Amino acid sequence: MSGYADPERSQERLSDAEREEAVGHLMTAQAEGRLTTAELAERSASARSAVTRGDLAPLFADLPGAASRPAAPTVSEPPPTWAPVPEPTAPMGRRSRALGGRVGDTLMALSPFVALLLFFGFGFWTPGGFTWSWLFFFLIPIAGIIIYGGGSATEKNR
Repeated sequence: MSGYADPERSQERLSDAEREEAVGHLMTAQAEGRLTTAELAERSASARSAVTRGDLAPLFADLPGAASRPAAPTVSEPPPTWAPVPEPTAPMGRRSRALGGRVGDTLMALSPFVALLLFFGFGFWTPGGFTWSWLFFFLIPIAGIIIYGGGSATEKNR
């Protein structure tokens, strides 16, 4: 007898893996129709709180094959082998969606400052003052639409 009901091993303490394997066996018994959902819940809670192998024996006493069920695998599996991660290749350089590439990115970044300079410049030195100079802030979204709106030729082919 090498299972849960083995009297020679009934005082051995259980590992977490052995408890979870016992719960797995109980789930198999429930899938076979030997346990109801309520019985599975009750026995699973008992299995997870079991301390020794002898504590698991009553949980399997009325199930067929309980005496021969192992509590833990007898053959340990070899550790998994991991494939090495390939080295990243050198980047081809940052590609920009902007019309004109990096120049377009730079122009877009500078557009708020240009709008601010035009706002103050025309606000102070024109007869109407700041009445209409706020319209220069529309240059920011207009620049964005012109620079980024069309996309690039490689994007259209995708």
